[in-house]
Amino acid sequence: MLIVTAAEMARLDRAAIEDFGIPGIVLMENAARGAARFFTEVIPDLPKRRLAVVAGSGNNAGDGFVLARLFAEQGARVEVICLKPPSRLRGDALTNFQILERLQVPIRVWDPAQPFDLQFRPIAEAQVLIDAILGTGLNSPVTGLYRQVIEAMNAGGRPILAVDIPSGLDATSGRPLGAAVRAVATATFGAAKVGQVLWPGEDQAGRLQVIDIGIPRQALAAAGIQRWFLDRAELRQWFSPRPPDTHKGRAGHVAVLAGSPGKTGAATLACLGAARVGAGLVTHLVPRSLNPIMEVKLTEAMTLPLEETAGHSVAPEALPEILEFLEGKQVLAAGPGISLDPGTEQLLGDLVTQAPCPLVLDADALTLISRRLEILAAAAHPLIITPHPGEMARLTHTTSAAVQADRIAVAAEFSRAHRTIVVLKGHRTVIAAPDGRLAVNGSGNPAMACGGMGDVLTGMIAGWLAQGYEPFTAACLGVYVHGAAADLRAGRGSLSGLGPGASRGLLAGDLLDAIGPIIADLEQDHAASGD
Repeated sequence: MLIVTAAEMARLDRAAIEDFGIPGIVLMENAARGAARFFTEVIPDLPKRRLAVVAGSGNNAGDGFVLARLFAEQGARVEVICLKPPSRLRGDALTNFQILERLQVPIRVWDPAQPFDLQFRPIAEAQVLIDAILGTGLNSPVTGLYRQVIEAMNAGGRPILAVDIPSGLDATSGRPLGAAVRAVATATFGAAKVGQVLWPGEDQAGRLQVIDIGIPRQALAAAGIQRWFLDRAELRQWFSPRPPDTHKGRAGHVAVLAGSPGKTGAATLACLGAARVGAGLVTHLVPRSLNPIMEVKLTEAMTLPLEETAGHSVAPEALPEILEFLEGKQVLAAGPGISLDPGTEQLLGDLVTQAPCPLVLDADALTLISRRLEILAAAAHPLIITPHPGEMARLTHTTSAAVQADRIAVAAEFSRAHRTIVVLKGHRTVIAAPDGRLAVNGSGNPAMACGGMGDVLTGMIAGWLAQGYEPFTAACLGVYVHGAAADLRAGRGSLSGLGPGASRGLLAGDLLDAIGPIIADLEQDHAASGD
């Protein structure tokens, strides 16, 4: 699904109203009706509960007023608490407030002269709270009465249903601005907001549902938004099953430069990751002395023994043989466990600038590249890099904390500046392309916090690239299927039916057997959709 910033959503709303002539009050009615349906799915007996709609003074309050009317019509005991006087209301919000008055839906206007506890009592006594205080336009910290009310709502233990966005949450960064509502569910309007799919915003929003409020498809197309949240429904549209006459020669050949003493496991996982997603052929470029080990560890992949350094990593003297071998190959994955040997550093730099095929760089390769960033601009073919936050910090000469503070901006800026696809790993992995495309991954879980996971991912991305997917799509497929396989093995996947799943106990190799079922799932979805 598309994900938008607060500014982009505001422009979409304006386009629907000004360019296409759809009245704002119609959009508001559509939003509230969709939210009412969703909230009733979340809490099926909602119309039988005692509800408090807590409203501010903007259009978010207007949405809340419509919800109050709809639930009152269904027989719910609804009370509206206005934190600001009605004189602050304008436009569609004021119109819907006046409708509530005519219908005699109970309304309380907050009296700042009265004690807080007395004014808050109707909220505290409600069984369910509907948050309609602040919308997506918030851009400064929440203070004063709003902050007091939000903190008291969170502390009250009642389920909170958020209208469009939890009040106080930055719609673009996903970070609370001073204080933010912690909702059990959020009905967001028109499109998901970036901050609702990033941590901690995703946690604040709870269960998220996008409500179609009637923004024309032409308005969305004209906006040119190229930012997606990767879930099963989205990936189904990006994925193409193979034709029946496919054979290994048409499924791509992946070369994997990986491994050194003590790190043959990294090479094994990368090779098997490429094979499991469907690469027709995989060849491991291996230091000569390690070849007997890899011949045993790798049954499905081939090996190409190469000249090595004194530390038993692949030596720069192997460059001519590697370049000759890469002719006609679709991709070179390099980095897992290759070591930081100076000779290997020289070899890697030469491969980035001379390899006749795209490259996927990970692990040690990223550390080596961080010392010579200028060579990225000299690459003759597309590059995909897959850093974790620490590696991204080395590449950008900053700190992991700075990277994590604004993952999207860091990934997007590095991608533009160095003309490379960036896969910034971690919770909600970010994939950024130099042309501005960006995706946030929705699969994966905490059980993936163990060594070797990145090696599998490197191979998987290379495997999709070898099969003909363009680099950004290959990266997105690799990241999503990688996380979905982990979800399946941890008991979180759609095929397992095992509930919330485990947060520990998963090994990188466990993902390999789960990749096939996840791909089969996507193929079945694709067939059922008729895409």
